[in-house]
Amino acid sequence: MHYASLYGATLNSTGTAGIGFTSRALALTTKPETKLEVEIDMKHHNDDTVYTTFDSITGNVNITAPSTSRFDEVRITFEGSTKTYVENLSPHSSKSRTTALHTFLKLTMPVRESDYPQPPVVEAGKTHTFPFNFAVPAQLLPHACNHTCSTDHVHEAHLQLPPSMGKIVDKDYVYDDMAPEMTKIKYAVKVRVIRQGDSDENEMTLAEAAKTLRVIPRVAEAPPLSVTNEDDYVLSKTKSLRKGMFSGKLGKITVSSAQPRAIVLPAPSPERAAPKTTVATVDLRFDPHDAASDPPRLGGLTTKLKIASFFFVQTAEDFPTRSSMMFSMEAARGVFKSTVPISSLCVEAVTWHKHTAPFRRNSDWSSCSSDCSESGPGDAQKPYYTATILAPINLPMKKRFLPTFHSCIASRTYAIDMTLSIHTPGTGVPAYSVSLHVPVQIAADGNKTALAELTAAEAAQELQEADEFFRPRVLSIPNEERIGNSVLPGALTDLPPSYEDYSLLATMVDPGRS
Repeated sequence: MHYASLYGATLNSTGTAGIGFTSRALALTTKPETKLEVEIDMKHHNDDTVYTTFDSITGNVNITAPSTSRFDEVRITFEGSTKTYVENLSPHSSKSRTTALHTFLKLTMPVRESDYPQPPVVEAGKTHTFPFNFAVPAQLLPHACNHTCSTDHVHEAHLQLPPSMGKIVDKDYVYDDMAPEMTKIKYAVKVRVIRQGDSDENEMTLAEAAKTLRVIPRVAEAPPLSVTNEDDYVLSKTKSLRKGMFSGKLGKITVSSAQPRAIVLPAPSPERAAPKTTVATVDLRFDPHDAASDPPRLGGLTTKLKIASFFFVQTAEDFPTRSSMMFSMEAARGVFKSTVPISSLCVEAVTWHKHTAPFRRNSDWSSCSSDCSESGPGDAQKPYYTATILAPINLPMKKRFLPTFHSCIASRTYAIDMTLSIHTPGTGVPAYSVSLHVPVQIAADGNKTALAELTAAEAAQELQEADEFFRPRVLSIPNEERIGNSVLPGALTDLPPSYEDYSLLATMVDPGRS
């Protein structure tokens, strides 16, 4: 068994004044000349192993010394931390960058007394083994985010485990999750062999070691975003069309979409599976300038995935957005953007459907974009055309995608850019294009076996509690020997007034009342 000792938000800044968080550091003495060898032996683990929610992290810590050495404690922890930095561009700053470190998770594995040698001495050439067992938690404790948040929803998001983040390049292996160098999220099993000094604050670290792990927690699909700022997302756009450069008006076309279902990353497994496909729906409406105008011919629909990695050296009180980063003059935050092509579809064969619209006032028409000059006719029985395009969103396997997340000093969001090209009569090349910027979430499946076992255990416990609540009970009239024989304790002599006392008081106040 293990217990969790989750540190709160421990945030440090390098080269600047404190950010409002403090961390307790132990005074360590000089390491002894005797060098202990510490090895972390993981079970069922290799370089490609990815852990998720409820997964077990098991193994042994092997300690060997070339000569006999005394020690007092072996500390085995499973920790998660986020490290970010921003470059200081101000000429008045003496430091080149500002760094923040947030330790959001620290699970401590208690070592049984029977596992320690008696006396606690590492004999020369002998290896002592200490087993450990952790489980990836589903959520952090409230202390992990102890700063001010704009809403409870933001605070709740900061209490979810973030995924491991950071590019890994090895001679035989490359792991590219499109994260910037300014952001690193790491999980690791850490070991420290301690010898106590004269006081608790004077400890000696005989040896230490760490084993980095990759964690992609389970992330459930969230409700669609409420888009209120067009600087962040564009869900609908209307454009005025002309028959030719020097010809009359053809009409106007409105291109709309909505946030699609989340893209779900599969649960980690030795055989890497492709993420589940989602579909973006693009709705078209063409309002002709006159009844004789036919809808335009469509060209292609190009889809790209926009990736935004936000990083801060001060805690974020709200969810970051493109507009908040664009208009912010603070030097304590940054964003790294990248683009991944998804698909390029030919949509010339899309069928238009004709409808007849009733009379509508001009104010009911959709607002046009900046280049839309016509206000929209309002005559009765006005025809219009509609069409629908389905754009599948398949993530390429050559990239590593992280689930959408928001933490205290780092976030990752995604959006879909869709550009539709439009042909007008008499032109052989696309004369117009309309672009939308739609939010999309990437979720992640967890350990379904462990989740099913946990769900079954919770269901069994709830059923047991329900059975206990509805257990039949025998109700009967008390024995006659006990009726009227209740004895009040001596301390309860001053009883509350009875109804008769209130009636007597009312008669004294109002003599006419009977």
